[in-house]
Amino acid sequence: MTWTDLERHELLVYVTTWCPDCHRLRRHLDSHDVSYAVVDIDDDPAAARRLAALTGRTAIPYVEIDGEHIVRGWHEERPGRWDDSVFLQEAGEALQADG
Repeated sequence: MTWTDLERHELLVYVTTWCPDCHRLRRHLDSHDVSYAVVDIDDDPAAARRLAALTGRTAIPYVEIDGEHIVRGWHEERPGRWDDSVFLQEAGEALQADG
């Protein structure tokens, strides 16, 4: 999976205004010219419940790909809590799950 590959998919990014990881994720997506829609889970409690049901967590940010796949938008195990290659690998694996 590359950033160019990701551009061919519909992305929905779950965020809040106060989340530094959310701001970081959006900066990375923007820097690669990847289009995405945003839902602020503080403003949309139903979206927050949906995200928790899909992930089993209340953490953010998450990226929903094509309305079917969820990928985390932070990497606590990496310096700076972000790694492009981890994100792209997880996105690719999620999309390949369709077979």
